[in-house]
Amino acid sequence: MANNITYKVLWIDDQVAFDPDFVEGYQIKAEAYDIDLCPVSNWQDARKLLYDNSEDYSAIIFDAECKMNAEDPEECGFINKVLNDLNKFFGKKQIDIPWYILSAGTMDGFETVMNVAQYSHAEYDEEWGNMVYSKTAPSQEANSRDKLFENIQKVASGQTVNKVLFRYQETFQYMGEGKLIDKEARSIMLKMLSQLHYPEENPRFEYQGNPLRKVLEHLFRAAHKIGLLPDDCFDNRGQLNLLDANRYMSGLEMNHVKLRYGQIYDKEKKQDVDTIFPKYMGYITKAILNFSSANSHTSEENEYTINDKDLIIDEGEKELFFGYVLQLCHVIKFFGHFVETHNNKEENLKMIKKVYN
Repeated sequence: MANNITYKVLWIDDQVAFDPDFVEGYQIKAEAYDIDLCPVSNWQDARKLLYDNSEDYSAIIFDAECKMNAEDPEECGFINKVLNDLNKFFGKKQIDIPWYILSAGTMDGFETVMNVAQYSHAEYDEEWGNMVYSKTAPSQEANSRDKLFENIQKVASGQTVNKVLFRYQETFQYMGEGKLIDKEARSIMLKMLSQLHYPEENPRFEYQGNPLRKVLEHLFRAAHKIGLLPDDCFDNRGQLNLLDANRYMSGLEMNHVKLRYGQIYDKEKKQDVDTIFPKYMGYITKAILNFSSANSHTSEENEYTINDKDLIIDEGEKELFFGYVLQLCHVIKFFGHFVETHNNKEENLKMIKKVYN
């Protein structure tokens, strides 16, 4: 399998706000190392991106002298203020994202600032590599930007999240910001698959929020957006009837309204032909819904949006849980392939058929 993984790196440098050629040159260079360099001109904007999508970024690059927000002049003590904020964030999220300083080194007191920053970086030096790199050093030098990108590529390729993304890249190509299935589903799948393959990295993992049903709900909502699921699957509060959605996707008649996807029976072929999920996949998704409903806090058969009901898993059920996680990968991949050949919403809506008994 070809490596189609790119490593998103948050890059904070005030020059990106007024020098597009500077940005383009760095991005082109980074692409050679499978790095998607995401430029931001100040810490306030970068902080929001990081806090909202922390699992997306494999590393962070700072200029030594930058702005805390877009309106302010360059901040004295920028690095120290940012690192203080970043360390609080790492503690709250219980994560560590490799960070580096790429600077021309012309600011007053540069060495002093770097010495203070190195104190925060020191415990990670062995894992993350050198902290500081020069914008002006020749590419062959150990502290050049090329060596920084080379180092980030090496570090990122060994990160758990990126190893999972590589292993399941055919599944994750359909999930995330601006993709077919919402980014929350991507985050949930990353957490579950990371726990499956690397449980030692998170011994306190909890199966909160009924993640199996949440991922299926995001998939069904994606189907609705492209016309592969009728409005009738939703109530007047916008809540999704998961069981009816699953029946429709599986080529069956919905329970609450007599609708199905496509033609019931092809007389020439003597078989049911119009369906989104083949029969075996409909069994898989129904089993996931049944399993996650039976193991929720509530004992009733809950067919609507689950909100924050928790999934309770004991030691004896972990194998079942992770078995369904792997089956979800297959379902997502199949659905993504299906949409690639059924991406016309108007044509998809024509497949909503009334069933007459």
